[in-house]
Amino acid sequence: QVRFVNFQAVQSSEHLLALATFVFVHLYLFYQWLRNSLSVESFGLVKKFFLQLVTFGIAALVVVVVVTGYTPPWTGRFYSLLDPTYAKEHIPIIASVSEHQPTTWASFFFDLHILTYLFPVGLYFCFKVPSTHPRADGAVFLILYAITSVYFAGVMVRLMLVLAPVACLLAGVGAASTL
Repeated sequence: QVRFVNFQAVQSSEHLLALATFVFVHLYLFYQWLRNSLSVESFGLVKKFFLQLVTFGIAALVVVVVVTGYTPPWTGRFYSLLDPTYAKEHIPIIASVSEHQPTTWASFFFDLHILTYLFPVGLYFCFKVPSTHPRADGAVFLILYAITSVYFAGVMVRLMLVLAPVACLLAGVGAASTL
């Protein structure tokens, strides 16, 4: 029999960060809407109440989720992303899967081709964008995305899929900036 997904996608601890980001973005947009809708005096009062409510609400939610066991603990695959030696020492079956192995340099060159050379050039030009420039937020996003994706792609072969989009974007930035 095929098992149904049910609520496993929202109950697993690997998906909680995406859910928390979704909630945070909505809270931030609500905060911006309040700032634009209220006067300065009333916004100051609402801001204090709002921040306290959100802080205590998140703390209470974390305590309830952890104490009740609503979400299972993180899996060995997740721990092996943060500590590449974890699976080898604690869960050898995960370490034996070929797509969980660290990425070799040959894989980077074979999968990314010319992007391997243009990627650092685009990253350099993103670092050169001044903070007052209209594209500064996009450059910071690309820098952070690039750094995290290079790390995770180096830890696990299957995460080269995470590196490919930012490699394309930064290679485009590099090629356009040098021409």
